Amino acid sequence: MTGPIKVLEVLGTSTGGVAAHVARVTEELNRDAGCEIEIAGAPDLPAEMPGDVHPLHVPKGPLGHRQAVKTLRTLISRRGYQVVHGHGLRAGIDAARAARDAGVPVVVTVHNLVQPEIAGALKASAFRMAEPLVAKLSDRTLAVSEEIADRLRSAAPARAATIEVLHLGVGEAPAVTRSSDDVRRELRLSADDQMVVTVARLVPQKALHVMLGAIARLPGTVHLVILGEGRLERDLRAAAERSGIAGRVHFLGFRPDVPDHLAAADAYVLSSIWEGVPLSAQEAILLGTPIVATNVGGMPELIEDRVSGRLVPRDDPEALASALSEVLDDRTAAEGYARKAAGDLRKNFSTSAMLARLTEIYRELAHEA
Repeated sequence: MTGPIKVLEVLGTSTGGVAAHVARVTEELNRDAGCEIEIAGAPDLPAEMPGDVHPLHVPKGPLGHRQAVKTLRTLISRRGYQVVHGHGLRAGIDAARAARDAGVPVVVTVHNLVQPEIAGALKASAFRMAEPLVAKLSDRTLAVSEEIADRLRSAAPARAATIEVLHLGVGEAPAVTRSSDDVRRELRLSADDQMVVTVARLVPQKALHVMLGAIARLPGTVHLVILGEGRLERDLRAAAERSGIAGRVHFLGFRPDVPDHLAAADAYVLSSIWEGVPLSAQEAILLGTPIVATNVGGMPELIEDRVSGRLVPRDDPEALASALSEVLDDRTAAEGYARKAAGDLRKNFSTSAMLARLTEIYRELAHEA
């Protein structure tokens, strides 16, 4: 097939990393790969999109999906897309149903999986039923990590051949607009203070109470900078007050200058119960910041413990504090971790390879239709 392929990317209630990934893919493939990609999603997506976004509401709960499917089906027929690409379980299932009704092939990327300890047993059970359904409805199912792919294959063994890992890919290091001194000055840090940064939504999945517990075990010169917003902010601020560390925990909310803070940090820290392959961790690696994280989800695909960073068990503030102390105290080891992580990332998470494979999938599906 020659000529541009018309593709619709479908987003639901998207996290910043997923939305940023879709924005980047859309921009890159529209420019260089002969694609005409458009996006459907909420008006308040947490990333700047290249071009207009077709309005779409994908409900968080079980009700209202029929309307989302109807909206998508009308949009697909009116705009003449050749491939539909849904992101996430909810948006993926709605996109797949609409695309099948319209006779258009569909691919779904699963970026995250729901864990019972985060969502509760009932909600997690419902999402577990969605996992085989998304694989059944999709012509191709993409997983951002090996762990996600393995779970999808176990959930839908008859569809195993259509499930593959496609890492989100990384480009060049994000642009830094301010010096580390400027960032530290804004935070009123002294020359003796050390700065640990996390980029996270303030939600149960991120287990930031564990991170606060780790910081409380470290010297008073260690400051934690939290970049992100969420419903747990009040609880986390109160926890920091109770632990006597409120003066060295900086809640900065959503910031457009995340790379500046990552580059200025002595370490990037992640305490999540579960993760895919977080974009902020990849950006920190590209900026030369050593990683200390919980050994969950796709993190072992980014970091090898004591080789390219530190990985610790989840829900263990003592272990997290110990690993942070090691990285903060031994800068030679920390710099070695950072160099190894950057080399591994560029080798294993190539943006060009990801974009080439995605274009190939779009062309294969458009040709098969």
